Order: sequence, then C-alpha cells, then structure tokens
Amino acid sequence: MMRPTVYAIIRLLAVLLTVMVIAAHQYLPPKILQLYPDSERLSWVYGPDHNGAPSADWINRDEGHFWCNYAPSDPYSCGWSLNLGPDRITGLDLSDFDGFNILVHHRGESPRIRPYLRHFDPAYSDAETFDISSKVMSTAIRTSDLNQLTYLRLSEFSVAEWWITEFDIAREHYAPSLSNIIVLGFDFNVPGMNEVRIEKIEVVGARIKKETLYFGIILIWMVVIVLEVLSRFYLVLKKSRANDIRLNRLSQDYQKLELEKQEFEELSTTDVLTGVVNRAGVQHFLQKLFVNDGERRPMGLLLFDIDRFKRINDEFGHDVGDIVIKNVTQVLSKNIRQSDLLGRWGGEEFILLCPGITEEDLILLAEKLRAAIKQHVVEIHPQSIHVTISIGATIVTPSDTFETAFKRADMALYHAKNNGRDQVHRERA
Repeated sequence: MMRPTVYAIIRLLAVLLTVMVIAAHQYLPPKILQLYPDSERLSWVYGPDHNGAPSADWINRDEGHFWCNYAPSDPYSCGWSLNLGPDRITGLDLSDFDGFNILVHHRGESPRIRPYLRHFDPAYSDAETFDISSKVMSTAIRTSDLNQLTYLRLSEFSVAEWWITEFDIAREHYAPSLSNIIVLGFDFNVPGMNEVRIEKIEVVGARIKKETLYFGIILIWMVVIVLEVLSRFYLVLKKSRANDIRLNRLSQDYQKLELEKQEFEELSTTDVLTGVVNRAGVQHFLQKLFVNDGERRPMGLLLFDIDRFKRINDEFGHDVGDIVIKNVTQVLSKNIRQSDLLGRWGGEEFILLCPGITEEDLILLAEKLRAAIKQHVVEIHPQSIHVTISIGATIVTPSDTFETAFKRADMALYHAKNNGRDQVHRERA
C-alpha cells in the first residue's frame, strides 16, 4: 500500500496538471472552416420585381458585390444567399462550431441587415420547396457595426415565427437546428437602398469545448480519488484475504465431503447394471413420500416381471440375460413420465411408482409399456430375442401403507403370469 506522502505527491501533480490544462486551453487555436469566398459554393442574389425591374442584382459577382432595394410594398425581402452543400438537401453540420467571423462591407439606407440560416430536415422540409420549407433561423446586425471583422454567435439565431405559423410546425421543432445547414444568407427587411460586398465568411469553434474539458478534468479527478480509496482499502483486503482463503478451503473441503456423501448415496441406491435406482433407492423415495400421510395424493404402482427370463439365461447365458435386462430398462425409461420413478426391484423384476395418476391412466400407461417391450427386439449377434413382460397394477391410496399396496401389485402380477403372461392385471384396494 502507498504511504501518505505518495498520495500527497499524486494529488499535487494532479492539481498542477489541472491548472496547466485550464490555462493552456484558452491558447488553443480555434477550429476554422472558410465558407466564403469558395469557388465550389454557389451564391446568388434575389428580391421581388418592381414593375418588371429587379429589386436586387450583382455589381460584381466574383467579388460578392451586389445592390438591394427593399421597398415597403415588397412581399418579401431582398438579399444574398450561399449554398453550403452540393444539393438542395445536403448541407453542413455546424453543431460543433460556436459562431461566424464575417467581413461584410455596407453602404446604404437600411439600419439593420439580417443574417439567416436554413436547416433541412425531412420531418418538416421538402426537396422541391427547400427554399421555403426548410427551417429559417435568423438574427440582426446593425449596419453601423459592419465594414469590419464581426463575430456572430450561433446562439444569437432564433427560428422565424412566420415559418412556424405558415407551415404549422410541431412544437418539438421550434428550437434552432444546426446539424444540416443548407443555406447561409443576408437580407434586408427594412426599406431602403443598399450596396453590399461580402468579403469573408468563416465558421469558428473551439478545438475542445469548455464543457468537454471540464468534464474530462472532473473524470480524471474522480479516477484519482477512486484509485486512492481503493489503494487504502487494499491493505485491509490483503489482511483479510488469508482468512478468506482459509474459509474457502474449509468450505471446499465441506463441499467435497458433501459430494462424496452424495456419490456414496447414489452408489448405494443405484443399480449397477441398469443405472436406475435399486430396491434401497425405491425404499428411500418411499420414506420421503410416506412421511406425511395426510397430504399424500394417490399414486400408481406397477410391478413388472420379464416373462420366461430363466429360460433366456439357461439358453443364452447370463451375459445375454444382463443385456436383455438393460434393454428392457431402456425401453421402460423412454416411455414413462419425468415424474415417475423406475427401479429394479431384484433380478428380472422392476417397479414403477407414478405419483398423481388416476387408475385409468395407470392402466393405459401399463399397456403402453407392455406393448413397447413386446415390439422391441434385443439384437445379440447373430440372434434376435423377443421378450415380453407381465405387469401387476394397483393404486396406492392415502390410507395405504406401501406394504399393503405392494402386496396387491404382487398379487396382480401373479395373476398376470398365471393367466398366460404378456398382460396387465389390476388389483383394487
């Protein structure tokens, strides 16, 4: 862990770096994009006709020099416009800029000139009528302030109220937009004769905005503080880690013992040959089931026996008998419900416990299992062995013990065997 003097040095360096960054920020050169003059951008003058004569025209187009005569009776203003993009709908994104440096020379009668911007957005603009449907944002400059380099802030522009009214614009579009400016211009809406020469227009912005700079400084300080807090906690964590490791080892040892215990329980309750539960596993399940007799639902009990299994062993050997038992187990397992418990009761006998089943469904299930075994062929090269099973069925009622129900199932199995095998016999309580 770092000593307090190290923390003090780091904090001092962070303070010095912060002061240096803030001081240096004001000396960063601005970001500048020249808009005019630019031979790639088209400019034009416009205005209403006065009895067939124009109200605005070029004096020298190459020098951006024009005249404009705005009369009180004119339906709209006269002025100068500059296309900022290659077409009617694509312009410039001025969102990262702060304002314009303009050098405009003026001589004339109007006391004010109106700079304006047009923003195109398909939400309210149309390419065919871009000259009127695009958003109009304007401000005003006293003509007495011209004839020198003038800085015009973008924040001075506001959306024209006539545009909002004429096109019934939704309120969410009332605010100025700068992401796609297609036109920049100057016009006159105060009567008078004016002569204007546009010498230079450039858009300027900070290389790094103050908000971004201060956010970065705050973020760095937060990182420094968090790192210091984390490092101070490190020693405490380091001291406690040894105890945690010891506790983890004890926990792992305990979990290992639990897993070994579960493995031993599984081994003791699982039939090695078939993989299903053995008699001990069935009895373990029944102990849990019969703990609360009052809440126990009726349960189906099926007792299976492979027909003439002794003859299979005598004729083909015990290895083949084992294969037959495994095949029978696999067929039974594939045809029972997920909630049912299949177990090997001993030798060629199997038991199936079916919680929450009706007597009719139990018999249907037993017949399904009997038919599935009968259709299955045990392939033992070069022999094919067909086996059948006999099934004794009963319902374990809430008043039953397992012993009484098992006796009924065993008696039912006895009748199924004596009545010709390959059949299901039912015994009711």
